[in-house]
Amino acid sequence: MKLQPEDPGLTAYVLGELAPDAAATVERAAAEDSAIQAEIEQTWAIHDFLSDRLALPADKLHPQQRENVRRSARQADRYRKAKAFSVFLKPWLIPAAAAAVIVLATFVLNRRTSEKPGPVAAKAPATAVVAPVAAVIAPIPATETPVAAVPAIIPPPAPPPVLPPAIPHGSVAVAIAPVLGLPILTGKSDLESLSKTIRIDNQLPPASSVRLEEILNGFPLRLNGVAAIARGGANNWHPDNRDSGVSAHVATLSTEMIACPWKPSATLLFVSLRGNSQSACDVRISYHANPGGVARYRLLGFAPADGPAAADLPTKLAPNATTTLAIEIESSKPGGDLGFLEWATDDQAAPTIPLVCKRDAEPSDDARFAALICAYAQWLAGEHAGIINADIISALAREIASATLPAERAEFLELIDISLNLQRQ
Repeated sequence: MKLQPEDPGLTAYVLGELAPDAAATVERAAAEDSAIQAEIEQTWAIHDFLSDRLALPADKLHPQQRENVRRSARQADRYRKAKAFSVFLKPWLIPAAAAAVIVLATFVLNRRTSEKPGPVAAKAPATAVVAPVAAVIAPIPATETPVAAVPAIIPPPAPPPVLPPAIPHGSVAVAIAPVLGLPILTGKSDLESLSKTIRIDNQLPPASSVRLEEILNGFPLRLNGVAAIARGGANNWHPDNRDSGVSAHVATLSTEMIACPWKPSATLLFVSLRGNSQSACDVRISYHANPGGVARYRLLGFAPADGPAAADLPTKLAPNATTTLAIEIESSKPGGDLGFLEWATDDQAAPTIPLVCKRDAEPSDDARFAALICAYAQWLAGEHAGIINADIISALAREIASATLPAERAEFLELIDISLNLQRQ
């Protein structure tokens, strides 16, 4: 029986509730019927929307709130220091200190009058005074509580490892390498050190230290293009599905294309990979360019690998991890077929994603923000000098700016504004 877009089995497919043979039937129907494919994508979008809304929100502060907290901390620190110093001036301590001074002076005077004055001895060096004083200190009895030892000085933490310099990479002709292996980024975001250099040191970072791929992965991005789900073996970890033979969700691959803001003849392809919430997996992705529609391509932030089976490509995807890649694709003719993405999880093939460029499609806000990140990182790194300039960065930032922008993105726009002002100085 032919499936219809309103069939409840499509929802069960998205939720992972179908048996493997039934899931395969839905996938075949989606490949043959664009209406069913659109319904699956819409159901998956609703699933992601509800998951995000029902998840616990991250604790974030507005920039002004963060500054108020820092100001309060500084004031509290000054108050603690003043209070500690004021202890020595308490009124009840002054008479006690005076009495101690009188007792000590009386003891010294009585001791001097009882001794005969002798010849004046030569002045001993400073080290000769320390030994007799130390010798008269009696050992601590076993019944008394020993004085706590002075804690050892903790050495400063080791500096973070220095990454090798980033090298600007040119485009690769499709005639030379029609297949590109894509790495799975697992490193730490470079955004924190970048922000410190610009905001605190008041200078632009060295061009060789800018890591586009790390800055891009410093923000959560939700792409609004074609997506595919990889499923593994039987899902036995959930108590409701134990021993039922239901396939488990392994990873999700999403894509979106947007016109390249610094090269009108090119298209930016964003590829976002999301892992499942239970276990890590091994993911291998390769971009297969269409020789009839693509002239060249460039993987932003990475050196292009020689084919999809390059041994040095990182492939491990941690649970709940998300990684995003950006590819600049130059078409040999307007629009059309740009190729496809082929991928596999834990050595099991996943549904292929076709890449058909639609120039009239409205890009999502996340895709626009990702394009801004790519342009800004290349500008900092000195790539495409004379093409990517301050005017392009400013224009892209103005398109992103809005009153409802999330706090971390608003701070990034502020960082861009500071960078542009530093460049003008």
